[in-house]
Amino acid sequence: MKETKKTTKTIGLILEDAYTDFALEIIHSVAHAILDKKDIRLIVVAGRQIRTMNREQKQLIYRTAYNYVYALNGMCHFDGVLLTFPNLIGMDAALFGGIPRIYIASDLQDEFLVNYDNEKGIREAVNYLVKVKGLSRLCMLGGRDDNADAIKRKRIFVNALSENGLSFSEKQYVRSDMTVDSYESAAKLMAENPDTQAVFCVNDPVAVGLYDVMREKGLVPGRDIQVFGFDNGAIASELVPPLASIGAEGITLGEKALNMLLEKLDGNEICSQTIPTRLYGRESCDYEMNPFTARELLNLDSAFIYRFFDECFYRYKNEVTDQKEINLRRLFYEILLRMLGALKDRYMSEQQYAEILRLIDIFFENGGMRYTDANRFVRSIGQLQSTINEARRAEYVKAKDNRLFSYMKDKAIESLAFQRSMERRSYMSGRDTMLDFMIYITNYGKPGEKAIDFMVEHFDRAGFKDAALYLYEEPFVYEGGTQSTLPSSILLRCVVRDGTVYVIPKERQFCPAGEIYSRKELPPENMGYITYPLFYGNLIFGVLVLKVSRNTINMGEFITMQLGRMLFMNWGVREVLS
Repeated sequence: MKETKKTTKTIGLILEDAYTDFALEIIHSVAHAILDKKDIRLIVVAGRQIRTMNREQKQLIYRTAYNYVYALNGMCHFDGVLLTFPNLIGMDAALFGGIPRIYIASDLQDEFLVNYDNEKGIREAVNYLVKVKGLSRLCMLGGRDDNADAIKRKRIFVNALSENGLSFSEKQYVRSDMTVDSYESAAKLMAENPDTQAVFCVNDPVAVGLYDVMREKGLVPGRDIQVFGFDNGAIASELVPPLASIGAEGITLGEKALNMLLEKLDGNEICSQTIPTRLYGRESCDYEMNPFTARELLNLDSAFIYRFFDECFYRYKNEVTDQKEINLRRLFYEILLRMLGALKDRYMSEQQYAEILRLIDIFFENGGMRYTDANRFVRSIGQLQSTINEARRAEYVKAKDNRLFSYMKDKAIESLAFQRSMERRSYMSGRDTMLDFMIYITNYGKPGEKAIDFMVEHFDRAGFKDAALYLYEEPFVYEGGTQSTLPSSILLRCVVRDGTVYVIPKERQFCPAGEIYSRKELPPENMGYITYPLFYGNLIFGVLVLKVSRNTINMGEFITMQLGRMLFMNWGVREVLS
């Protein structure tokens, strides 16, 4: 019997905007979910959302040109697609018609959907604030009228208030554009509700504006007004103080959607799914869902230790790690097990103490603080210390455990400081490298094909470790529309693999537009590729294909704009047609 050759499935992750906290989390969860699936290739396709046609003309031209990536990828072969288009604006949905698909965060009829269970988390938060904290004046900083999640979350919030015997008036709700630019909406909400005790933010980014308004008024989230958001993204832990937020309990939206799509591609029956949510308490709204007991702690309960890790390092459970990487969950278990075991045995030798210190060093040196926020970690460790200090155990063992906990806190602060320093250094280094590249290339002084060749030959100077540069034979004007308006072929001019540029000979550059991800010259991918359009005004020059990473996504728009400007100058184009 002839063995069937295993083929790679190409999955498209289609987003209306990759530069929101929500989208970054979706990309992150899907990309990490495919790490152990060698037969899956992920392609991230992200444009720029066009919320209204009444925007300033230059903004409209920019976003329309950016969205050219939808039309280009509509020419490519995808075995299945995941779509995160709550509003389906700015992209012709027919581009990916006829392909097995799963919609994320959508309320479309007759489609397979994966959504948050908005009800559970919001009700949990409101019930806690009213029944436990005794609050009665709750408000909501909401979202756009065209956003399905914003509409649902408002309805659930109002119903939860009613169930707790609280009335609701429209002045308790102010709409926002659901981005970090929510200052005016937050200011209006605070002005109309000066006595508010708690604010529910429709998503985490809008809390940024609320925090700014509260800061100006001398108010502190969590102390003067309880604040919680939705999505539980990275921005929640980056705010000061960290933002309490409603998020998925267990599997993420992206991972669930990917699993559903793969089931469908394998010919299995699937149905739409909702993911349970819960409130993740932080300093802006202190809430503990699973408080531990002294008995669990002192009895060396394995389930308790793992639960403590999952609660504290809440992002780690959504990571798919390489087998060669240290299992931080298991390592933390060993650290606590040895500390609590010594407490139970009423004895800890100097050798045991030194070994635990070594394990703590390994934990933080391998990025433990990437998966939590400092306040949550310090608070959780403080709870452990308090329980240990109240226990009737040998004092000298408790003293050593206290020193170990203090050492953990010091390492956490040191680790965070180093991490932030490296992130800033990486960001500034990336900008400086691109600036140097621009100066080097644009000073060549010979516009036209020679300048383009010069740029291609020195493309490694742009700072990309892995990339592929596709350019059209000539730039063309793009004013929207489907793939029928695009050239049918494109040229692969060079690739960068592990920091080294390889210029593609002319006889091998030709590539059908629908096969840009099939070229064997592309850098090997593990977490997928993401495509960036290269344009200036409404002139399209080509695309840049990069490996998916948080850094390339954060820097993507800057990279696109700078390269587009360089191509415009080097190509010798004198004016942008519109």
